[in-house]
Amino acid sequence: MSTESTGAAEPGAAAAVPSEPPTAIPPAPAEAPASATADAPSDALSKTPTAEQAEATEQAEATATTEQTEPIGHTEASEPGEGFEQVETLAAGEEPARRKRKLGVGAMLLIAVVAGPVIGGAIGYGIQAARPATPLPELVAPKLTYSAERVDPKALAAAGPQPLNIDGDLRELLIKRPDGTKDLLLGDGDGWMTADDQAETFGDSAEAFNNLLSSGFRRQAAVGWSVDDTQYRVNLMQYKPESAAGAITAMVPRTSGMDLSKIPGNDDSMIMVAQEATTYARSTEKYYWAEALARKGTVLMFVSVHSKNPVDRSQLEDIAKRQWERLA
Repeated sequence: MSTESTGAAEPGAAAAVPSEPPTAIPPAPAEAPASATADAPSDALSKTPTAEQAEATEQAEATATTEQTEPIGHTEASEPGEGFEQVETLAAGEEPARRKRKLGVGAMLLIAVVAGPVIGGAIGYGIQAARPATPLPELVAPKLTYSAERVDPKALAAAGPQPLNIDGDLRELLIKRPDGTKDLLLGDGDGWMTADDQAETFGDSAEAFNNLLSSGFRRQAAVGWSVDDTQYRVNLMQYKPESAAGAITAMVPRTSGMDLSKIPGNDDSMIMVAQEATTYARSTEKYYWAEALARKGTVLMFVSVHSKNPVDRSQLEDIAKRQWERLA
């Protein structure tokens, strides 16, 4: 409790009942001499205050005391006891108690995600650091060696990969058209045939064109002639070195219903003669056909015969043999 005087106003204690000031006790009148009291009784009675005067005096003093103890500007009374509790708390110097915040599930998960890799990395680093160092093998480079003797350039070139064994103008390797025969126009008539020119000789020219390009087709030279109703074509088709073998194998047609043989003097060749007539892909006309195939390096020799009558095998073998001799 405060020990300050009641005359000063305390914060928050406006509602407290002001303490009544001590009643002023009038001083006792001095005793008059007996002679005076006896002589003037009427004067003593007139100077003594009456009861009404004493009560009015007390009320005026109480009103003055209340006005002095009441704070200026405070017009409303607070609840009893509120001011005293606040004064007691402030006097003790204590702070209001705060609620402790608890970590939620999300915060705990975030801490685990952040701290997990750090702790794991620290543990792994400690384990690896405690292990003995692994010695690395020594760097060993092969020693350069030089030939004791000078190398013959020709022998070295012969031992290396050989260039294309057939190059240059393929038209010069074609056999000549026999005398007395009719020239058969192939391509632009200059002796060269492009991939689309060759594809036009097949029934499905679009598929044949795609097959030629995908099989490594490089170039083609051709010569053709006709005798009566029989057409002869001699083609030299060259492919890229890395795809020559596969492309030549793909050129071999079906052999069912064919009479098979080989070019004289060439065991890697094939002669196929159809035993029955076949219909042209773009007409209803029937024909007999025969083919002779042989390969020289990257060049495929391809001789074909189309006739309304059965093909003479001997004629096909003779043409194929002469063309093969020019390549060999």
